[in-house]
Amino acid sequence: MKARSLMSFFCLFAVLSPVTAQLKTKKPAAPKAVAAKPAVAAKPATVTAPVVVAAPAENKPPEQVAKWYDTVKISGMVRVRPEIKDNFNFDADTKYNFVGQKVWLTAEKEFADKSRAVITLQDVRIWGGQSPSITDTGTERQATDIREAYLQLKNFLWSPFELKVGRQKLEYGEQMFVGSLDWANVGRSFDGAKLTWETEKNNLQIFGTMIQAWRSNDLNNATSTANTKNMYFSGIYNAWKIHRYFMLDAYIFARNEEGADRDANQLYTYGLRFSNRTDAGNKTPKDMLLDYSIDVAYQGGRNQGQEVEAYGAVGFIGLNFAVSKDVRMRIGGQGAYASGDNDPTDGKYQTLDPLYPTPHYQFGQADMTSWRNLTGGGIDYTIWFTPDFSVKLDYWYAMRTSTGDSWYAIGGSANATAAAAFNGERELYQEADILFNYKARDFLAFQAGYAYAKRGKAMTAANKTGDYQFAYLMSTLTF
Repeated sequence: MKARSLMSFFCLFAVLSPVTAQLKTKKPAAPKAVAAKPAVAAKPATVTAPVVVAAPAENKPPEQVAKWYDTVKISGMVRVRPEIKDNFNFDADTKYNFVGQKVWLTAEKEFADKSRAVITLQDVRIWGGQSPSITDTGTERQATDIREAYLQLKNFLWSPFELKVGRQKLEYGEQMFVGSLDWANVGRSFDGAKLTWETEKNNLQIFGTMIQAWRSNDLNNATSTANTKNMYFSGIYNAWKIHRYFMLDAYIFARNEEGADRDANQLYTYGLRFSNRTDAGNKTPKDMLLDYSIDVAYQGGRNQGQEVEAYGAVGFIGLNFAVSKDVRMRIGGQGAYASGDNDPTDGKYQTLDPLYPTPHYQFGQADMTSWRNLTGGGIDYTIWFTPDFSVKLDYWYAMRTSTGDSWYAIGGSANATAAAAFNGERELYQEADILFNYKARDFLAFQAGYAYAKRGKAMTAANKTGDYQFAYLMSTLTF
């Protein structure tokens, strides 16, 4: 037993000796002289297993744990646009000169399952619009708001739908009925929820929003009459990509008010859109010679107790040519029809309501009419000298569809001029425009436009005193 213990001790010593030798920092002392011993007969050699010594562990840095802010993306925009409006509304005494500014700052957080949370702060102001314009603690004015703030969930409740809930933009087709109105200084956002189911060939969206809530502004003032109605806006929009040359959109929009008479204002819009703008961003594929988009719509429901029967159609078409590798041209045309109310006393409301559109680029830059009681058309020509620089020329002609109905401003409200003042004339105006676009950097773009709108016979009959001129220079920086 003692011999086995002794043998185990020597084996352990043989294994540890090389390790302890490596740990020593001092050099071993020189061996002492030993007296010679008589030779001894050699014993038979024995074979021993090689001793393997483990290498010392490497010093690895600790694993980095991802922080919540590692996947937060910050972006933004600064847009400045001086504008000149001379003889606005065809009134020689009405002139506007101002500089509008819009600022966005967006924070976007993406989660592991590709869901997102997005918040966009917006500040909009007119230079010098405050009194005074220098902000201090005594004269501070509220000019900042939330443009978007939503949560976007993938595979909501384990379904193929994506849910977006919160304040958000809504844009459909050519934005003739529903758009974000980003051209305007403030723009448009909706508070509500939207479900989206997208496949390779189809995109279905179902949304519901609240435009106005009963007594929402009156929590501290029970006697106020503000916001005495609930108003909801909802819809279904389905875009079916039948072929890369043909897309069919079908949609239903509903705007419902709840007031003293729950059935007084209930508007339903049914429409179809045909187009070949099948690429992302509502764009026509670049290799197509022809581009087109056509909307047809019918409206029903009740307006102030009257039965709604209104119609509308609008179309855009263009031919595209490649002159060289960089130089391209497009020749286009457009036409619009929107019914008007012939007789306001017959119990029927026949004026088309464009709901919440983005109309600036459709009916001329002058923005002098909306898609209501309108018959008009135009032609345009665009040339891209380089991919970053283009010039567009266009002409637009507008007249009233019904002589018994009003002339409607760009925002959709009836113009102050009474329908009878036009003396039965339909021609509103003719307009000529020029538009420049230049992308100076990936993050910096400029746009300049000029429009001249000449009074038509209806305007002359209503004693309008001047032709309208509009000019602007817009710079947009994004990051």
